[in-house]
Order: sequence, then structure tokens, then C-alpha cells
Amino acid sequence: MRKAIIDRHGTTYRDKQESLDYLDQLALSEKPLYGIEVVRLSAKKAETTMYKTVWFTTQDGVYAIARSFLKEQMVGVWNYAEFKF
Repeated sequence: MRKAIIDRHGTTYRDKQESLDYLDQLALSEKPLYGIEVVRLSAKKAETTMYKTVWFTTQDGVYAIARSFLKEQMVGVWNYAEFKF
């Protein structure tokens, strides 16, 4: 069974819908967001590539950019995201 939120060794991973909902919460509270990493979780590790990670150098439009990134990148086996603060 797939979980919406997975905590591994202090790192929180959220599935696509949970990530989009969490992004809405961040926008409402105006919490700064510095990056997002989309990962493929296996039983032992989280894998990613440079194409599945985005870093923000400014907070201008960060939530809209993050939403678009999540919608485009969270497909197939790439089904969890980690938010960087």
C-alpha cells in the first residue's frame, strides 16, 4: 500500500498529491522554499537525478514554479518529493 508521507532517517518524502497540498500550505504561510528533489524510493534508498532537482535562488514566484515542476517531474517511478528549507 502506498503512503502519502514517508519518513526515513529524519527525511520526509511526500507523494504527488500530498506535495501539491503541502505546497499550498507553504504558500499560505509564506514559508521560504529553497529547493525540491523528486525521488524514486526503493526499500533501501532514495534515488534522484539532476533533472529531478530544482533549487530556487529567489522567492519571486517560487510557489508557481514549484507547482509546475512537481506536476511535470512526478511521473512514473518518480513519485515522492523532498522539500528543502
